[in-house]
Amino acid sequence: MNIEAYKNKIIKKLIDVQDKTILEKIDTILNGDVIVARTIEGKTLTKSQYVEHIESISESVADGAETYTSEEVKNHVLGKKK
Repeated sequence: MNIEAYKNKIIKKLIDVQDKTILEKIDTILNGDVIVARTIEGKTLTKSQYVEHIESISESVADGAETYTSEEVKNHVLGKKK
């Protein structure tokens, strides 16, 4: 099947899609901004959204936000005292 016939086949399927989530995923792929992570709430994050999120965290830390070591987090989660 040549590329034009293949595109037309996909377009015909796309016209029948009624699920907004699927359309959003297709749009994300076509725009080159792929999903790379999910939030705790299950919201998807594209590569650019994830980078923006990490940069925001870095700025917060640089501005003096409280941070914890891996050991402190582990102890808190496991309920251990120092």
